[in-house]
Amino acid sequence: MNRLRIDRHGRAGGLLALVAVIAAFSMGSTLVKLSHTHGVTVAFWRMCLCSLIWWAILWFSEHRFLRLDDLKASLLPGIAFGVNITAFFVGVTKTSVASAEFTGALTPLLVVPLGAYFFKERLRLSALAFGVISLAGLAIVLFNADPNGEFSWGGIAWIGCALCLWATYLLTSRALRQGRTVAVVMAHITPIAALVALPIGLIAFPGELTTFTVRSWVFIGILAVLTGTLAHGLMVFAQKAVPIGIISMLQVSQPAMAALWSVWLLDSSVRAIQILGMALVILGLIAVTVKTQRSSALELLASEGELAGAG
Repeated sequence: MNRLRIDRHGRAGGLLALVAVIAAFSMGSTLVKLSHTHGVTVAFWRMCLCSLIWWAILWFSEHRFLRLDDLKASLLPGIAFGVNITAFFVGVTKTSVASAEFTGALTPLLVVPLGAYFFKERLRLSALAFGVISLAGLAIVLFNADPNGEFSWGGIAWIGCALCLWATYLLTSRALRQGRTVAVVMAHITPIAALVALPIGLIAFPGELTTFTVRSWVFIGILAVLTGTLAHGLMVFAQKAVPIGIISMLQVSQPAMAALWSVWLLDSSVRAIQILGMALVILGLIAVTVKTQRSSALELLASEGELAGAG
């Protein structure tokens, strides 16, 4: 009886942690826009700050620092992670949060077939067929955006780039995560990501990396602590008590929550027809998730707790 009670409390605690993770990651896009700072600036300095935080966590939790073998294993995932975060943050400052988040949420449609190929797993074509529903929903969201609002196709192009790099990160980080704690992984990936963002800022957006205000640092700090640190720690806790299938199902709500944050905090507008499109995106993703619950690709997405790669 006591063990059953402990299991129930553990499951409840895990679900609360998972909800907190999804809420935190869903706030990321809105926090970037609230900083009133260029996306590349937020991405670079946020990853620098995250590096310092994770180095401290690694030192105090495992009494060690960076190691060459871990850096080598982190190189490709770190590069993909750095370009992904930079592209997403730049993109979200150039378009609406809803369009950015629902575009990025289509990551499973890319990761599932690629994961099946790379990990030698059976691919269920029926699962991908449901992805057409999500694509149709996304088209409704994008093509019915307010032309006089925040939406821009240039921003969507950046988000599309981020989506591809997020999928690359997920697929290349599988081996890295085996036998390594989240502190080891993040402590090695974040400095590589920061170094990748540096030339992007210097070459593509000259002068922006040193253009910031007190307000910028407030939101960079919030992002570093909330989505760059706490959310990852809570995700580790949630995975110990909540099945991967449930995590994957609840993750699908992230873009909708992100849109709500933007409406509340940014006074963004969403048209009724776009809500229909959003519902189709989520329904399609739920169907894909149900059909591919035991795939390695879905486990990768669930382990991150993040669909769009903005964390």
